[in-house]
Amino acid sequence: MIKLYLDCDGVILDTISKSYQKLKELGITDEEEASEFYRNINWDELIEEAGEIDNATGKIKELSESGLFDISILTHVNSDNEAFVKYKYFKDKIPEVEVIPVKKIIPKGDHVNPEGCILVDDYTPNLDYWYEKGGIPVKFSDSGKESKYTTITDLLELINIFDKKNIKVKKRVM
Repeated sequence: MIKLYLDCDGVILDTISKSYQKLKELGITDEEEASEFYRNINWDELIEEAGEIDNATGKIKELSESGLFDISILTHVNSDNEAFVKYKYFKDKIPEVEVIPVKKIIPKGDHVNPEGCILVDDYTPNLDYWYEKGGIPVKFSDSGKESKYTTITDLLELINIFDKKNIKVKKRVM
């Protein structure tokens, strides 16, 4: 099995676009104010309002059932409350999948060992660091915009990209 780490915000939950909308409505453009917003927002409400991207938890179940992947959700968090709410949400929806919260200031590739493991993320700097640490980066883009990494628009595409005998991945071009 291939170790597969999935980012949460922007890959599984549509919390990025929903929170950006809220920031805009509140007129928040300052980075410090935005950090405060993310630390204090009601994450239960945000997740409920945002919803999943394209039935992501159902697709994660399918990925798990494929037998190809050992799946964990690797998510940056801004507060203990955010970590708790995400943990609770996923334990209800996909209890077989481990949820690993990572403080926002710590790179995901420093919290777990990325060597030979896949990270699906929508944020390119996370993928860049993952790649530098020996991991396999996969860019999630709901718009389908090309990336220097293998790009997917649907989590189930992972089954076609990776198989039991041959890990196929487009390496980034420098």
